[in-house]
Amino acid sequence: MQKNIRFIFIIIVILYACTKDRESKLKRPLFDKPVLLTEQDQNLTLYSNNPYDINLNYSTPCGYKQIDLKSNSVNVFTITTPEKDSKSGKIILRIMPKNSGEDILEISLTDNCNQTTLLNFYLSIQESLGYSGLLANYSFSLNAEDKSGKENHGEVHGATLTKDRYGNNNSAYKFDGIDDYIIVPNEFFNIGNDYYTISGWFSIDNVNIKNQNILNSIPSYGLSLDWNTKESPFVVSFSLNDNPDIKIWNIVFGNGVLASVGKNKWHHFLFQKKKNIWDLYIDGVGNSFLFNLPPIKKNSGIIFGKNISSKSGNVYFKGKLDDFYFFDRILTPNEIKFLKEN
Repeated sequence: MQKNIRFIFIIIVILYACTKDRESKLKRPLFDKPVLLTEQDQNLTLYSNNPYDINLNYSTPCGYKQIDLKSNSVNVFTITTPEKDSKSGKIILRIMPKNSGEDILEISLTDNCNQTTLLNFYLSIQESLGYSGLLANYSFSLNAEDKSGKENHGEVHGATLTKDRYGNNNSAYKFDGIDDYIIVPNEFFNIGNDYYTISGWFSIDNVNIKNQNILNSIPSYGLSLDWNTKESPFVVSFSLNDNPDIKIWNIVFGNGVLASVGKNKWHHFLFQKKKNIWDLYIDGVGNSFLFNLPPIKKNSGIIFGKNISSKSGNVYFKGKLDDFYFFDRILTPNEIKFLKEN
């Protein structure tokens, strides 16, 4: 009798184990959970009102169903939407930060088996460049038009579109150092204003070539920004005149700042006037200069890459130029940081 009871107990245990194993198999999903990946840093520093693209790769063995996006501080637009029931592919999101502060962008991907995977981006949103006082902006993307809306458009003479510092095609201009230049004939810039700011990017092909002009005003004896002049070899320097109609640099000629400028490397410059103080910075390194002879208030156009005031004749720039801003005011430290980082 005891043997029969023991035998029945063993059978029950076996049947129970088989039942549990069968239930476990039934509960196990037929498809793996979806996967959502990115090669980008998930800790992002963004600037308000400046778009940023996020590239995602997904895998959904059970088939793609939907993507959900949640954030309090950014607007999110789907640039590339996956096809329904697709197994894998790419998703491109464009986010537009609205307000400064800290936030999280939550991205959830759901498949046809109602399985969900999550991916978060941690956002630090800062105030971007304020556009009050903007006189002209030359992004040099596809053309030399003024992006400020003031229609101070540039006319291209020989310079060709090339890659910018981020590798984007047709987003900067290359100058051959022989006869290339871009001219803005509209007289939008006043060298005699109490306050102004000029910001831009440059990359020099040959640092040994002397008297390479980055930009100067029209007439040329007003303001000039140059590389490797006789007076300031192997530095970026500026020259000023109180009256552009008089062909002499009578405020300062070739005043430069020591900065590490390399061949075929992009560098940011910032040139500001605060009454009788001028600031010149290269990649954040520079000096302030005090001059008691102020320029007269005179509107002028601008030439990029060509200086006709040199005693040796026209001098040109050999390299690349990009992203020039002209303001009739001084920028804040955050605005300067934005220009250097974007």
